[in-house]
Amino acid sequence: MRRGLAAAAGIAALLLALTGSGRAQVETPKLTVAVGGQALYVYLPLTLAQQLGYFKDAGVDVDIVDVAGGARALEALLGGSASVVCGFIDHTIEMQAQGKSIRMFVLYDRYPGLVLAVTKAGQAKGIKTIADLRGGKIGVTAPGSSTHFFAQYLLARNGIPVDQESYIGIGTAATAVAAARRGVVEALVNVDPTITILTESGDAQILADTRTTIGTLRVFGGPYPAGGLYATPAFIEKNPRTIQALATASVKALHWIKAHAAEQIAEKMPERFSQSDRALYAASLKENLEMFSPDGRVPLAGLETIVKVLSSFDKTVVANAGRVNPAEAFTNAFVDEAHKELKF
Repeated sequence: MRRGLAAAAGIAALLLALTGSGRAQVETPKLTVAVGGQALYVYLPLTLAQQLGYFKDAGVDVDIVDVAGGARALEALLGGSASVVCGFIDHTIEMQAQGKSIRMFVLYDRYPGLVLAVTKAGQAKGIKTIADLRGGKIGVTAPGSSTHFFAQYLLARNGIPVDQESYIGIGTAATAVAAARRGVVEALVNVDPTITILTESGDAQILADTRTTIGTLRVFGGPYPAGGLYATPAFIEKNPRTIQALATASVKALHWIKAHAAEQIAEKMPERFSQSDRALYAASLKENLEMFSPDGRVPLAGLETIVKVLSSFDKTVVANAGRVNPAEAFTNAFVDEAHKELKF
């Protein structure tokens, strides 16, 4: 906790210098943000901020690079091909256990929206419950992604050894839908709009659902924040104005979501996101609006839940518990500054 307070003090000093120097140009006016499934609702605020011009208004030109899953986005950050990631915050804890540090600076989702569903191939095999998944083929966005974490957690909770399953990377959106319909997997973990498309067409049946507050508490036993923007502490410290620009644009996008109907939000999204069914996309989005963070702040209690969840199946987190400090996994300083600036 002391290390977390020290990190917060360092960021506070950076913000003091930032505000004292006026609206100076950002340090990195053009940067790449990697995202593991841009069309997914959990990452919608990123696209919305881009579509509404909020990033440019804040002085930063964002190049969004879409990859197959959160693990691939994280690889882009660690490999240097992306400066920032739009992904799930549970990766910050996973990286701490591995001796690496990344930090979320604005939260998009107050719960994950993850769903485990059985496909027609799985139903034909007789899979009706999570316990029936022993030895099954489970589709995840990419191995090592949050969808993979979710599958492992549910299996471990049902007494199934997580290292004896077949986890198949099927990506997101159209690729995930195609894999489920072709019978490539017997179950899958994904989020909306993918899950709604599959359930509405009768191609999947839900076994576990965290698309609502009640569902999240039922599955995890506590708050479980999810998507948002994160970067390495080194990049944050060297680029406080850039990070502030990203945070401010994101807070504006979250505020815009609260003030508009699902149909209006859907109209701002690229046509390809709806997979040729704009009405279904908007209807599904309406059911997911509760998911988005009302203010962009990360709750410490949520990180503590994530540590407990990962510790139930992740041997690395268990073996390196001394490295894990939830208070160092995020900062709300930039979001707090955005609220002051925007007067929200």
